[in-house]
Amino acid sequence: MQNIIVDLHCHPAMKPYGRSFDNPTLARQNTLDTSDRSSIWYYDPPSVSDKLFNYVFGLTKFRQSDLTSSLYGQVKVISASLYPIEKGFVNNNFGSGVLSDSAVNLATGLGFHRVNHLQTMGDYFADLQDEYDFYRQLNGQVVTIDNKKARYVLVKNFLELETLASNPLPDVETIAIFLSIEGAHVLNCGLDPQNKPAQRKEVLDNLDKIKQWPHPPFFITVAHHFYNELCGHAPSLSGFMARVMDQTYKMNEGFTQLGWDVIESMLSTHNGARILVDLKHMSPRSRKEYMNYLKDHQLDDVPLIVSHGAANGMYSDETKRINNKSTGHLLNPVSINFYDDELIRIAMSQGIFGLQVDERRAGSREALRQARGRLERRKILFHRSKLIWNQIQHIAEVLAEAGAYPWSIQAIGSDYDGIVDPINGYWTHEDLQFLDDYLLMHAYNYMQGEGKKLRTGNTVDPEEIVSRVMHLNAMEFLKRNF
Repeated sequence: MQNIIVDLHCHPAMKPYGRSFDNPTLARQNTLDTSDRSSIWYYDPPSVSDKLFNYVFGLTKFRQSDLTSSLYGQVKVISASLYPIEKGFVNNNFGSGVLSDSAVNLATGLGFHRVNHLQTMGDYFADLQDEYDFYRQLNGQVVTIDNKKARYVLVKNFLELETLASNPLPDVETIAIFLSIEGAHVLNCGLDPQNKPAQRKEVLDNLDKIKQWPHPPFFITVAHHFYNELCGHAPSLSGFMARVMDQTYKMNEGFTQLGWDVIESMLSTHNGARILVDLKHMSPRSRKEYMNYLKDHQLDDVPLIVSHGAANGMYSDETKRINNKSTGHLLNPVSINFYDDELIRIAMSQGIFGLQVDERRAGSREALRQARGRLERRKILFHRSKLIWNQIQHIAEVLAEAGAYPWSIQAIGSDYDGIVDPINGYWTHEDLQFLDDYLLMHAYNYMQGEGKKLRTGNTVDPEEIVSRVMHLNAMEFLKRNF
């Protein structure tokens, strides 16, 4: 499967599933009509005004990972993240009236009817099952895009993924989708932790049900934006959303006993296939506790996953000291991003690190300032891709210094349609094909200069580096673990 892109974290159904609520009789229904907003294939590239709105306000109303854009951009293997929106988004500082509805719709592009449904929803797990069914409805069904046939197929393991690649349908392009979940609140915890705590039996029973799905998730991002009674979360909201939504309750804390019960069940193979744990959105304290849990329980065969993230350029949470390498000051030093000592542990576990295509995460203010001020498209794409290259280079130098292979864990986890602020120029899946080209330029320049000084991996071809980032590392990880 050469010359394809693998995305370890995106939300193709987020907006179409939301817009399906616009028609109450067709709510939760996917459709083969690609001109319908409730179709996962509905093509909605950003207009000039959309881009300007995003540039000024950091909000993204257009679709980024609709499967037509994926097809155009050669993003052929996708981890589709199921995400029932948390109540903290819809029950915000504006209350539950028109202002609240407008704020949430502005931030998410889900549509007012979906927002109203979320405000009254009392069962995260039921919403999770409905979103899963949304994907199943068109699984394997053929649509026509620009007079060409296409389909997506849900896969439950690497063997099915390989079989799709080796036995393609004639004249039909196929996108392989494996599922993940963002936020273990989906087990129906965190709805109202202060007044109505979650029930342990219900939470674990729901997890057992997920493990028995025909297409169970490969991993679960345990924490998310708000406290879910399982573990502490890192600060994740900024700008407009931080002013409207309060995520401070139990932020930065560690695991609860219920959280450890969920972790034990996820990693167990007695109740179905193991579901891996995604570290993203955990507080640094929770991340450390989980890594120590694996060590204490001698779970050496469990890899560490960051499905969508960024490095923060600091040595550790304890020191909070910027790494003095050439890249350290160019990264965003926030706790939701990952420390150097964590990057090393991820590599030593043979894990994977999906790089988020999100300006809020990718770079420091200095790096963002350096990337701005270009008008020509090719210059925009070159300088904005440097935000991702800085991440790749930093991780490589940290790993090489630790004696590890420097190009082993970097991959793409765009987080498209996950309420992100995309790196300008790389608006959607369609644009990721150009990221490949511009990363190659940066890789070539680096390996002609500073890259020669790496302790390990200093003779790798630039083409291999970029291939590893865009698909090879992710595919090797899937082969080992999925």
